[in-house]
Amino acid sequence: MLFIKRLLSAAGLVNDQQVDHSIACISTTRPIYLVFGHGSDYPAYVIRKMNDNHAFHTHRVHNHLYQLAGNQVPEPIGVYEYAGEKYDVQRGVKGAPWFQIKSKIRTEDARVSLEKRLWQTLTDFHYAIAGDGAHKTSDLQPHEELRQAYSEYKNTEQTVNVELEKAVKFAISNLSQMPGCSAIPQHGDFCLNNLIIDTNHITVIDFEDFFITTMPMYDHFTLALSLPSCEPEPASAAKICNQDSIINMAGILGISRTAIKWHFLHHLLLRLGPWSVGDKRKPYRTWLIQVLECFLADEGNVSVNGHLF
Repeated sequence: MLFIKRLLSAAGLVNDQQVDHSIACISTTRPIYLVFGHGSDYPAYVIRKMNDNHAFHTHRVHNHLYQLAGNQVPEPIGVYEYAGEKYDVQRGVKGAPWFQIKSKIRTEDARVSLEKRLWQTLTDFHYAIAGDGAHKTSDLQPHEELRQAYSEYKNTEQTVNVELEKAVKFAISNLSQMPGCSAIPQHGDFCLNNLIIDTNHITVIDFEDFFITTMPMYDHFTLALSLPSCEPEPASAAKICNQDSIINMAGILGISRTAIKWHFLHHLLLRLGPWSVGDKRKPYRTWLIQVLECFLADEGNVSVNGHLF
């Protein structure tokens, strides 16, 4: 990966005489290069190849979020060209990804402490971007958001689920009788895998799905489903609406206890739309389908005004 060192040298980010940088590559949908200085346990730079329009869009989003949120997100340095290819260069941040530190969370107190920090990080991130004029939107109608998510889901799944159809119909009717709520731009994939965790600070990364929706609670469900306290069994995950953290946040956002489960249904349907199509997210999509089935089974046991949902 000598070309990465040459790229950094051409960009004026390292001195030609510096030969002590090591480089690691993470293979995802597009390669991510981590450039480490001598003796450092976190990267000095994070470099992504920009191979399509969405990559350029994500770079612009990241720049804007940095202006709003500061060190809550990595510092973007710029786009540089080398050998006819363009690369997005960001400053590395201190800390480690979840897969490197999860084995260190060995006690219940440590887990609870970490999860409190993660929830606070999400609150701080949303607060930082709440007043953004570029994404300022009026109050939204949750029942219309649910209707749209279900439409996208049907276009993707192309199978008829009678129980789901009934649940969505009832949920839309139920939500339409409730007040609207404030639209909040969502990160889109606010989960453990997109957080860099340090002793005193947590940094939010990966903005490819930013603004996927402005439906409040979407990011909260994403985070909740990724936490150590969330049991991996679909039947347990389907009951995430009963978590104290979810209930408390819904209250802060002005979302009624009754509406929480319909926000969760919106979350599941939006995730099961185009977002999870393809081999990259196939295992997660399979799990989400199981969670949805368990959610429907739970709701099917509740009779409301003579309806089976």
